[in-house]
Amino acid sequence: MTSAFEAFQLKPSAREKFDALLGELAKAYEAERRPGGDEAVTALTSATGRPFRRRPGRSDAGPLLAAACGLDNALPIARQVLECASLLDWECWEGTGLAEDVSSNLRTTELVGPDGHIYAESARVGLLVSERDTDYPVSSHSGEETYLVIAGIAEWTVGDQDYTPQPPGSLVHHPAWVPHGRRTINEPFLGAWRWSGDLDLSSFSVSG
Repeated sequence: MTSAFEAFQLKPSAREKFDALLGELAKAYEAERRPGGDEAVTALTSATGRPFRRRPGRSDAGPLLAAACGLDNALPIARQVLECASLLDWECWEGTGLAEDVSSNLRTTELVGPDGHIYAESARVGLLVSERDTDYPVSSHSGEETYLVIAGIAEWTVGDQDYTPQPPGSLVHHPAWVPHGRRTINEPFLGAWRWSGDLDLSSFSVSG
């Protein structure tokens, strides 16, 4: 994530939609019932009405996001994501050891956090959309993380578990430093993610 930002004044209607999206994510992570989820809830709820910022040279998620949000299995929150899509900075996630042919299939945005549209110190909360037939390799990082599956059925492995399909509505938890991976098969994927604890993104590395 780049650290260069510029202030941006949202129109009232756009701000209302953005804050509503943060509120729905807060409800989802409140149901997680973990201290890290509670930290994400606090960051999301305290972000309402706070200054919004963008990165110069911003990009978007293109038709990939629309395809994911249009899936029959998408949760209602997918519509809110799509309504806010033009407000958000999307970029390829290029973590250490992640192959270019994988990162080019992913778009992510941080909504709240040190590098988010709304600054927060205590947690990172964002969105990630992935192309179909993408094998995100087993990796680990210092932050503990939970994904909310919003659209698309992705397969997950956490620790020594076999890959298991996780449908929309699932909360998939990755404890700090525990290896985990995700792969999409025949449909794109949209999820919300939250990092709590150690928020150092440079700790990300592909296992093996």
